[in-house]
Amino acid sequence: MVQFNNRRFSIRLEPIFWQELELQAERSNQRLGRYVGELAAGFQGSNFSSYLRVLCMLGSERSRAQANLRAGRTSILDLVLTAFEPGLLLSRYRTIISYNGGFRDWLGRDRLPAAGSDLTSAIQVRTARPLNDIWLDLIAGTIISADVNILHVQPGRVLAAPARFVSVPAQDEAEFYAVLWISTARRQSRLAAPQSPLR
Repeated sequence: MVQFNNRRFSIRLEPIFWQELELQAERSNQRLGRYVGELAAGFQGSNFSSYLRVLCMLGSERSRAQANLRAGRTSILDLVLTAFEPGLLLSRYRTIISYNGGFRDWLGRDRLPAAGSDLTSAIQVRTARPLNDIWLDLIAGTIISADVNILHVQPGRVLAAPARFVSVPAQDEAEFYAVLWISTARRQSRLAAPQSPLR
């Protein structure tokens, strides 16, 4: 049980999840009660305990990605988060671990997928071969990248762009991560192309 703003939250979680929540609260410079209270205030689903479990698993996945992919002082997670080009860091199960500001700007802040959701629940991926086959080839190391087209449909708006999956080698061979980089170059080049004069 945790308490915040005179409100008690009775949550049943296994000890490992409480440990992860405490770490996340500490990283946010908050007490556990305040951290959980703020999460509860923004939660709109029906099972808050399940939401916290998923949040803990994602936090753990992000920490492992940062530790396992560290090359010098920069990890692939840091690279994705600081890149201007829209990008998403994905787990071996195609779940979204994190995405950067470029992706938020491209998709629109009000349409962002939840971290932990499946990639294909957020955007449609169009490929010449089945996506599962491409993904298995990336995991196996048969290919290191794959060009795809992505599509996101919103009421009154369709976003389409070329993109590329890039596999990321981890220090632990059992781990696998991939980045989906979305190319905005075509759109920018069309805007920057000089107009021909009217005759």
